[in-house]
Amino acid sequence: MTDILSNACIVTPGGVVAGALTFADGMITGIDSGATRHGIDCDGDYLIPGIIDIHTDNLERHFYPRPNIDWDPVSAAIVHDGLCISVGVTTVYDSLSVGSFGAAAARTPDNLHRLTAGLHQAAAAGVLKADHRIHWRCEAPSDVLADWLPPLAEQPLTGLFSLMDHTPGQRQYRNASRFFAMWRKEGLTEADIAARMAERAERVARNDAPNRKFVADIARAKNLPLASHDDETVAHIEDAASHGVTVAEFPVTFEAAEAARAHGMCVIMGGPNLIRGGSYSGNVPASDLIDAGMHIGFASDYVPRSLVECAFALANGRWGLPIERAVDTVTGAPARAMRLHDRGALVPGRRADMVRVRRQAGQVVVRGVWVQGERVG
Repeated sequence: MTDILSNACIVTPGGVVAGALTFADGMITGIDSGATRHGIDCDGDYLIPGIIDIHTDNLERHFYPRPNIDWDPVSAAIVHDGLCISVGVTTVYDSLSVGSFGAAAARTPDNLHRLTAGLHQAAAAGVLKADHRIHWRCEAPSDVLADWLPPLAEQPLTGLFSLMDHTPGQRQYRNASRFFAMWRKEGLTEADIAARMAERAERVARNDAPNRKFVADIARAKNLPLASHDDETVAHIEDAASHGVTVAEFPVTFEAAEAARAHGMCVIMGGPNLIRGGSYSGNVPASDLIDAGMHIGFASDYVPRSLVECAFALANGRWGLPIERAVDTVTGAPARAMRLHDRGALVPGRRADMVRVRRQAGQVVVRGVWVQGERVG
């Protein structure tokens, strides 16, 4: 049976088509210009591809809604999925940290297995509306990464690996002073802080290089994309490229972003960085990369709604990008980065993942969501 979304401003890779989109058996079958009132009348709203989020930390929050309170993992997955759908995200890479220093309770091996098993159970039962994958964020200096990651990587929803290093004094945390202030509040003396920093440096020297190769080998064996997280320097990018990294996620300097593009990597910035007007860590603003004409993509990081807002912020105001290019930053660009050739654009033959959107009272309002042709929101 063929369904129709009519009277829509359909955002295709070639521009906006005012008309109707037809779909059947979960796939887009046609896009036609001209007025029609058949099927669902979209009342002139935009119709954009389903948004693809390659990095969201949102799932953990529903599993551990408060300190020391863990929630049923299947229930947590359902709530998280509903939030994603409500803001137009139809493909979700749930990012989970492996080997993080001072790991939160959700990031212990036991809980990582519980959480991913719950996500898989919910997906297999058909109670999730979006298409979920797992993004394993791998702390390269970690002593436990090589032990923890292999069984986790066998989770059937695994879709992406990324390399990261959250050692204070470099990359995302170039300004280590806030760590020192936090540690002083914990009662550490200056000698304690110096000892902790020395221990962190020693751990980097011991583990970073072998762990990066270890993760890269797993990603290669599974034929899955590999990202690098929070690169600061050209040398960081060159090292990432040597391991087969194809996605530069949240580069913290303009120079690193430029180097990533020169190496053919897809640069992904945080949606909140653009919407808030800068990075909370004082790193390069996403707006600087846009101003320089750099073609980048966005991930939600910690605010799923930021992605649909990014698309329309870029199409309006100071940038005024063509709507199709603005929308591509949260649909086509992440699809290409993840090698998802069946989605990310409204063209015949792609998945019928679609979002109906309008601007109203200064806000971007999602008015309908379809996943593989089924209305889910």
